[in-house]
Amino acid sequence: MSNGRLLLIPIVLLAWPTARGWSRDQPAPAAFHHVHLNSLDPQAAIGFYTKTFDVTKRTAVAGLDGVQSEKMYLLFNKVKTAPATAPDSAVWHFGWGSTDMEGDYGKHAAAGVTFQTPITRLGSGTQFAYMKGPDGALVEINTSQTRAFIHVHLYSDAPLCAAEWYQKHLGAVSRASAQRSGPCEAPFAAPSEPLGVIRSPAATVRIGEVNLIIYPRQRPGPLASTRGHVVDHIAVSYADVGAALERLRGSGVKVIEELHRFGNGKALAAMIEGPDSIAIELVEER
Repeated sequence: MSNGRLLLIPIVLLAWPTARGWSRDQPAPAAFHHVHLNSLDPQAAIGFYTKTFDVTKRTAVAGLDGVQSEKMYLLFNKVKTAPATAPDSAVWHFGWGSTDMEGDYGKHAAAGVTFQTPITRLGSGTQFAYMKGPDGALVEINTSQTRAFIHVHLYSDAPLCAAEWYQKHLGAVSRASAQRSGPCEAPFAAPSEPLGVIRSPAATVRIGEVNLIIYPRQRPGPLASTRGHVVDHIAVSYADVGAALERLRGSGVKVIEELHRFGNGKALAAMIEGPDSIAIELVEER
């Protein structure tokens, strides 16, 4: 207020980065929808996850039996032969957080859960352990402020480039503490302990409430398609899958399944190929 008159300050609306990592002149980012697993016995697998993780519950989505954990799902294909479990695709493992690693590890072990890797501590102080899940799936629990489903851990020929792909095409949010300069291709570091894992270069991006943690591939040679592996694909959701598919196609993204009905519902779905031959389903969710 000045001289008794209201000052009208013009406001110019610009395209600005938001907390979700996108701008008003870009399409809305995807939300994380599900991890799709191949299983010899989906009902037994569902029983394992709902018994092991108290934040989960049995559910069905478009006629597909599965597990719900917060706003995401594990969905299952019933297969006649055991799915591939070799760590030669883009998906390494997935997992839930633990607010009490020692307590949770002891509880799970006492309940008969088999661990491939016992409780282990990183130099940062973070603790983790790998369960042997149904059908050979590798399931992690690790130190967190929540018990929610928190991540899918990926392998990549070029982790920093893969992270940029998820940001550009799916609206993922970078979790990097500083902006990188220079090319995204970078040589792999030597394996380090614990477990002799190549951990650098690495990147983390967030889709919805789920982190994609991207490490270098651990074996020589290109990564295989995820299709037919125990983790067959991951899925993200859009309000308009048709529009999202055409945008992605126009950006040069490979389409591996055209628009079709998702399960037995009315919603549409499609499938694209992401970095390192990972299959990514697009699911309509309004």
